[in-house]
Amino acid sequence: MPELTCPRCRHQGQQHRWWAHRHDGVICPRCHLTERITEVLDDGTGQVSPALLPLHEAIRTQPRPDAGLVWLVGNRHIAPLLADLATGRLPLSHESLNGHPSPQSAAHLRDLLVQHKILEQCDRYLVQFEAWLSRTLASIEPAEDRQLISRFATGHSLRLRERATREPLTPGLVDRPQHEINSAKAFLAWLRDHDATPATCAQAHIDTWIATGSTSRQGTRAFITWGAGDRAFPHHLSVPYNLQVTRRRKPARGTFNHEQRLRLLRDLLDPATDYILRDRAAFIILILFAQPLAHITALSIDDLALDNHEVRISVDRPHEPRLVPDPFAPVLRDHALNRGPRNIEANRSSPWLFPGNRPGQHIHAKHLKNHLSRYGIEVTRTHLAVLRTLAQEMPPAATALSLASDSR
Repeated sequence: MPELTCPRCRHQGQQHRWWAHRHDGVICPRCHLTERITEVLDDGTGQVSPALLPLHEAIRTQPRPDAGLVWLVGNRHIAPLLADLATGRLPLSHESLNGHPSPQSAAHLRDLLVQHKILEQCDRYLVQFEAWLSRTLASIEPAEDRQLISRFATGHSLRLRERATREPLTPGLVDRPQHEINSAKAFLAWLRDHDATPATCAQAHIDTWIATGSTSRQGTRAFITWGAGDRAFPHHLSVPYNLQVTRRRKPARGTFNHEQRLRLLRDLLDPATDYILRDRAAFIILILFAQPLAHITALSIDDLALDNHEVRISVDRPHEPRLVPDPFAPVLRDHALNRGPRNIEANRSSPWLFPGNRPGQHIHAKHLKNHLSRYGIEVTRTHLAVLRTLAQEMPPAATALSLASDSR
C-alpha cells in the first residue's frame, strides 16, 4: 500500500481507518483528531472554550492520535458530553457529571478534567458514591419510598464526606453504605409486594424477610433501626441474628504449599508461559513479599528503586525498601520500564506502578484479581492469606536460592 502525505502537517504514512478525506486531501490521524476535538470543544463562538484549553491541548498532542479518535468518535457519549460542557449547557462541575446516564464515560472524563486541573481534586470514592446514590434514588418508586431512603442515605453521605476530609476513602468504606441502601431498597419493594408499608410493618414481616433470603439481608438492620428512630417504622421492631437463613455452600478452600509456590514462581520466570509482564510482576510481589492486591495496586513507580545493580521495593513504608532478589529483579525492572501504552486514556505519565485505564488512577484491585484468576489460580481472600503466611515463613532471598538449587 503506497504511503500518503498529509496536506496539513506533511506527515507520511500508510492509509488506514483514521486517515480522513477532506477538501484539501486525505489528512492524517493527528490532524483528524485536532480537527475533531476543536469542533467538539467549540464554545459557540468558533473558539475552543477557554476553560477546556488544557484538555484540548492534551488530547491533540497525545502520543497515539488513533487511540484518541477511538475514544472521541467510538464512544457515543463523550463528544456530546464535552460539547455540553464547552457551550455551558452543562456547568463545568463534579455535580454535572454525577447524574450522567453513562457513569463510566463521565467518570473517565472527570479523571481527565481533574488531571489537567480543570476541576478541583476530589475523593474519587466519595464522588463515585454520590453519583451512584443519585442514580439509585432516581430508580426508586413510589416517591414515598424514595424520600425515605433519601433521608436514610443522607447520614451515610455526611459521614463519608466528613471522613474524606481526614483521609482518603477506600472501597471498603463505600461498600457498606451501598449495601445497606440497596438492602433498604429491596426490603421496601418486598414490603409493597406483601401489601405492607413501613408504617404497617410487623415483626413477622422482618422475620420472614430474613428467613427466606441470603445472609446479605442482614444489611437491612441499619435501615430498620434508623427507621424506628425516624418514626417511619414501629419502634419495637428488630432484625434477628439467629434465624435459619438460606446459605449457599462454599467450595472447600484449596491449599498452596511450598512446592506449588516454587512451581508458580518458575512459571513466572519462564518467558514461554502465557503470563503477560504486568501479571508476572504482580504475582511476584504478592508471593515474595506477602502483599495483598489492594497494596500492590496502590504502589507508585517511586516505590520501586532501580539502579545498575539491584532493585528495591517499598512495600511496607516507613520501613526501608526491601531488596528484590535475582532472578525476580529483572521482571520488576522490565515492568517498570514498560508499563504498557500510556496515551491520554491509559494514564500517560502515570505515577502508578500498575496504571489503570482511567487517567491518574491505578488499576483497581478487583480488576487485577479477576485478571489473575484467568490463569487458573484462585486469588481469593483466603488464598491470599495462605500466600501471606507462606511468604512470611520463607524470606524472598531463601526462595531465590531454593529456585536456583532446583534448577541445578
